[in-house]
Parts: sequence; structure tokens; C-alpha cells
Amino acid sequence: MFKRKANLFVIFIAILLVISGCGSKGKEDAKKKENRLVYASEAEFEGLNPILEETNLDALLFRGLMRFDENNKPVNDIADSVVISDDQLTYTFKLKENIKFHDGELLTADDVVFTIESILDDNNASFLKSDFTEVDSVAKTDDYTLEVKLRQPFTPLLDKLTAPILPKHAFEGVDMRTAEFNSHPIGVGPYMFDKWDRGTSLTLKAYTDFHGTKPSIEKVIFKFIPDSNVRALQLKSGEVDIALLDPVQVEKLEKEKNITIYDIESADYRAILFNMRKDLWKDVSVRQAFSYATDRAQIVKGILKGYGTEAYSPLQKHAFNNENIEKYGYNIEKSKELLDEAGWKEGQDGFRYKDGEKLAFTITAPVSDTVRVNMANYVAEGFKKIGADVKVAALDWSAITIEDADAFMIGWGSPYDADHHTHILFHTDQSSLTSSGYNFGSYSNTKIDELLDKGRTTIDPEERKAIYMAFQEELAKDPAFDFIAYEDAVYGINKNVSGVKERILGHHGSGFLWNVEEWKWNDR
Repeated sequence: MFKRKANLFVIFIAILLVISGCGSKGKEDAKKKENRLVYASEAEFEGLNPILEETNLDALLFRGLMRFDENNKPVNDIADSVVISDDQLTYTFKLKENIKFHDGELLTADDVVFTIESILDDNNASFLKSDFTEVDSVAKTDDYTLEVKLRQPFTPLLDKLTAPILPKHAFEGVDMRTAEFNSHPIGVGPYMFDKWDRGTSLTLKAYTDFHGTKPSIEKVIFKFIPDSNVRALQLKSGEVDIALLDPVQVEKLEKEKNITIYDIESADYRAILFNMRKDLWKDVSVRQAFSYATDRAQIVKGILKGYGTEAYSPLQKHAFNNENIEKYGYNIEKSKELLDEAGWKEGQDGFRYKDGEKLAFTITAPVSDTVRVNMANYVAEGFKKIGADVKVAALDWSAITIEDADAFMIGWGSPYDADHHTHILFHTDQSSLTSSGYNFGSYSNTKIDELLDKGRTTIDPEERKAIYMAFQEELAKDPAFDFIAYEDAVYGINKNVSGVKERILGHHGSGFLWNVEEWKWNDR
């Protein structure tokens, strides 16, 4: 009797396993049929209004008059043609006709005018405002033609006009910063908003009336996973299809048969931002001393595992790069000499003091960014060699106010025009305390300001190059940052995804999804 019951139990379990297996297979088949791409997003977005916040969804949801091609050069997109006057002050744009927003409304010149005026409106506090300050007026001449008039020539204008176009009708009678649009956006890009499960994921679906290449992948899901280790695990398990990897994760994941590794050159650098509101950093010799005390080669080798290069300039990946500036090669003795000259004398405890004050400060870094935290800890330990007591505060972004930090492990970089991520970072007028700019350290240098202003308004390419070469030279003499390293953008992608076109990427691998409408699954 017992034996019979045991046999029946075994048969019962076997049936359950078969049913379970069929169920799992059914789920896998359903996923294949769904034709979706799951992207492991490092963070959730505050909003999706592209003139208020930049996200990696922008290229999917929106389009501008211009668009960056695979060489990061601006080419026509919504603009069908552009004519520039001989004096470089008037740009006349003809728009492509019959382009529809995701809600079915036609895109016209009114929408372009509205977008530029909204960027310039102080009430909106757009981070793009400094890109359009040379615009004197913008007006339509008919439904599909408009003129942009400038106060003086502004060479990077076409780069700036890659800015996404907003639908004017979506903001009628509402405040830009609190509009429903910011959480339910409407664009003309290859994908349209579907749903946003706060704290979990955001889903986009293919827009069938897109004016360009029709998307092959039906849905793109941005799954919010702030922990880099969890992102890597879910890439390995197939829960996500694409993830930006930390360098230490690459060796193990490149052995996985279901994953393709893309090691892509990036203009994305890491540096220590000196908060110029702190007395310590007002002495340029001190900033130079810490720059000499940074062992960049070891950081690239040990922390980045070779996926990067030593940094010395914000334009290192640009055609205007100045290789002849001071690069602050690792030199502990030079660092000590500068601190001695600045009055910081070594005490019996091995630390330096000046007027009774210890040479000490804290580097703040976002705890979710393992690479930044590792860099901060490494340099903090290394700075003991020059008598500095440096601590690291690894905090959640919600607890970070960069303007209040002694120093911050910053990340910036752009592969576009030399004006991008220079003027907004280093110009006095772009202090984040008084503007929507990104000069978080309140850096101010009159010569830098003059060069950045001149670089924007000079037309001749060789003259512009000379200006930005001089800018880099001055920035090296009076550093706003201790430049550390450029990081490669290393992505892991499901091996069955094809169509990826590589180009030099921006901050945190931005731009990788630039042609996602051309991607496709090879197995579904």
C-alpha cells in the first residue's frame, strides 16, 4: 500500500513538472512574441520634458530640427532645408510637411517657435537657455517656414537645434514646469509614451506614423535598477536585454554566450570638482598640488581595467584638443613643493597645517556609481602621501547638494561642438547658484569667460580651434577640476539584437540608443 502511494506521488510530481515546464515555455514564447527590448536604466527620471531634463529617452520620444549623425555632426531632421545668410545672422528653415505628433496633431513652425521661446523663458528655468542666448528673434513666415535671427554669429547653432521640438498645443493654459506633459510626453520620435510604473519601469511603444525608419522592436522598457551589480545579474539571466557595465563586470560577462559586449569610445570623463566657495581651493597652488598627486595611470589600470584613458582636458576627444598643456603627470614631490610654497607645513602626525587648520576635506560621490566611489576612495588614500586628510562621503543622490560639498566626484563630457559642456560648466554666468547652468563649483576666471564667449561667436574653424586651445591652456593653469580619466562606455547586449551603430558617446554612455529604431531581434 505504501509503495503504491509512493508511486502515485512520484507520478503526481512528474505531472506538475511537465505542466510547470510547459508554463515556462509558454512564458518564454509570449516574451518572444511581445518583441520588446528591456534596458537597465541606472536611475529613474524626475520628468520627461526634454527642455527641463535630459534623459536617454529623448532620442526615442522626440526629434529636433537637426539630428546628430553617426559622426556626431548635425544633419537635417524635421528641417527639410536650411539657408544661412551671408552675414551668418539669419537662418531660414523649411520644415518637412505632414509630420504628426504622437497624438495625431501636425507639427508646424508654431511648435518650433514655441519651443525656442520656452527655452528662453526664465520662468521655465530650462538648462538649455545658455544655448540660445544669441537668438534675437524667432518667427514663422508660413506654416512650414521660420526664421531665426541672431544678435551676432553663433557657430554652434545647428548643434543646439537638435533640441527636441515640443507640441505647443500641449501647454496651452498650463505652467511648463507642472504640466501633465512632463509625465505623459508627446513627441514625434520613433517611440511614443505608453506607461510609467513609478519606481519600477517606463514603457514606450513603437510609433507607426514615424517619419523616418519604422521601428522593428515594438516596445522599449526602461527598467530602473540603480545597483550596477543587479543590472549585471539581470543581464546575465536575460531579465534585461541591455545594460551599461562597470569595468570589473566585463571579464565575467563577456564569457556568457547570450551576451555581446560593445566597448565604445566615449567623451565621458571623471574628475574632482573643486568647490570654489571653500577657502581651501581659492589658492590655485593647492588645486595644482592635488592634481599632481593623482595617480591617473593606476586608476585606468586598476579601477577601469583598461577601459579608459588618462584625462587632462574637457576637450580631449575633440578635434580642438590641445595636447601641449600641463597634464599634471603623477608627481608627489612637485605636489609637496606647491603645498610648502602655499604655506601648508607638515606636522608631527604626518598631516599638513596652515594657521592651525588641518589640510582636510571630503570628496562626495554618488553611492550608486561604484566607479566614482572607487576613484574617490583611491585618491583619498593616495592624498595621504602629501599630508592631506581626505574622507569620502558616498551618498544617495537624494542626499547630495553638489554646491555644498567640499569637492565632488563629477562626471561630464560631450562628443559634440566644443561649446557643449564647456560654456555651461566653466563660464562664470553659468553658476548653478544663480542660473540653470552646471557650474556647480562657482568657478570664475575672466580670461576663461572671454575665450568661451569668443569661441561661440567665431566662424572661422581655425580661429575657433586657436581659441579653444587657449581655453584649455588657461584651464590647466587655473584648474576647476582635477581631471582623472575618460571612461569607455561598455555595454552588454543580448546577442540576438542587431542594428547597433557605434559612435563616440557622451556622458554615462548617452547617445547609445540614437538609432534604436533600426535595431531588431534576429530570433523573433
